[in-house]
Amino acid sequence: MSSAGPTPSPPPQPGTKIVIKPITSVTDIPKLAEISQAALENDTMFEFRARCGAASIYDIAMEKLTSAVNNPARFSMFKAVAVPVHAAEGDDVVDHDEVIVGYTQWMLGYLETPKMDPFAPKTPPTSTTFEANITNITTSEKKEKQAGSVVAALEAVASSGDPSDDSKPYYSNPDEDYSRRMGNAYIKAIRGKRHLCLHRLIVHPAYQRQGIGQKLLDWGIETADRENVVSWLFARPAGSRLYERNGWKVHTTIAFPVLDENLHVPASMAMLRLPRVKTG
Repeated sequence: MSSAGPTPSPPPQPGTKIVIKPITSVTDIPKLAEISQAALENDTMFEFRARCGAASIYDIAMEKLTSAVNNPARFSMFKAVAVPVHAAEGDDVVDHDEVIVGYTQWMLGYLETPKMDPFAPKTPPTSTTFEANITNITTSEKKEKQAGSVVAALEAVASSGDPSDDSKPYYSNPDEDYSRRMGNAYIKAIRGKRHLCLHRLIVHPAYQRQGIGQKLLDWGIETADRENVVSWLFARPAGSRLYERNGWKVHTTIAFPVLDENLHVPASMAMLRLPRVKTG
């Protein structure tokens, strides 16, 4: 667990506006991890994970985001910052004048399954948190040759079955086994398809319900439509409405095992979005 608690973002101030900027430096990572802690700590999923021995939200975010920002060829990361409203478009804003209030992490590419059977692993994963960027999944830049085959492939992905039969645990640790089931759902749905994956979209609680999530989501929507690829994400119930409004549909739900009858953890949702068909 992190020894120091997160420093909360200040509440929204009059005279500020939200600007979306690329994340290019590890110097932003501690603040992003603090925002993750503040935004997610009331989700009972993380109480479930803590009881299973997982690291804190802050520490997991520090590890995963540091790895991602150091791999810009694979990941695209953006931050939402509150800046003085008088700052003109394109003006450089002094760092101390901006406040980071949210962020996203995306991956555009291919999912390749490992040589080992991903549905019946023999040893526990090195991390108890499933990530779409687990080390034995890689990307390539192979292009689909025919537009018709892309459409057919995407429709097949959207209609593929619910992995509800993947319920028998392989790991004694419930969190590790839940992560395995998330990974299997992702592999079963996306295997062999070029796609866009949203790893994280986090907005600080003090800045929620102000359209910031939509601003952060727009890059992915525009990219997926331009590249004509399906988009994949895992959502918690609190964030699912934003994705539904933007064309994502629930592909399957993944229920948590019961640790304690007094701990209710709503299921996570695996969601897919087909690109908008260009006309004219």
